[in-house]
Amino acid sequence: MASLGDSAYKLAKEAKRTSDLFVSPYNDELVQTICREIRLLHNKAKEVVNLMKSRGSTADPSSMSQVMLYHLAVKRNKRVLFAYHRQRINKLKEISWNVGLQSKFQREIKASLGPTEQKFLDEYADMVNTYKQSFIEIDLGGNGGAGLEPPVDLFIEVRVVKDAGEISTEYGVLNLSKGNQFYVRRTDVESLIKAGYLIHV
Repeated sequence: MASLGDSAYKLAKEAKRTSDLFVSPYNDELVQTICREIRLLHNKAKEVVNLMKSRGSTADPSSMSQVMLYHLAVKRNKRVLFAYHRQRINKLKEISWNVGLQSKFQREIKASLGPTEQKFLDEYADMVNTYKQSFIEIDLGGNGGAGLEPPVDLFIEVRVVKDAGEISTEYGVLNLSKGNQFYVRRTDVESLIKAGYLIHV
């Protein structure tokens, strides 16, 4: 029992140290060590309680202190585990909203995930994408989208990469033939940029 709570302390320090990273590798070894310690402490507390019951001395201060120590250590370990996993879940949610799973970081993200985190990320990303599909006309961010940040420029320069025919804007008709370049209002062409007909230059 010399190292009571040491693993939880290390995991808490690691969570704090890696809070600024994109996604830190899942520390399965420390998590498993803490889980084993929780089971061990729980079993020791049960043994002390059973011993107290068999003696008929439920008010023994020494035994009560022991049980309380085990209980508080288990509680602290669980809180550290919850905090560690909550931090990771929040990072994964942030990735789903801002970066998306089709990004250049996909391999790094997947290599850093724990046993059940990959499943969570896939299911959460599906929910986010389904939600975003309901608001196709609004850019909610992720996968190259600007998100809910206001645009810096009202007018942008675009180049046509796929023929799209003619479109009417408030400032006239644009002939979107491959290779043409225009200086247009951002809101007039945002959907065409998303669809891959134009690129922002």
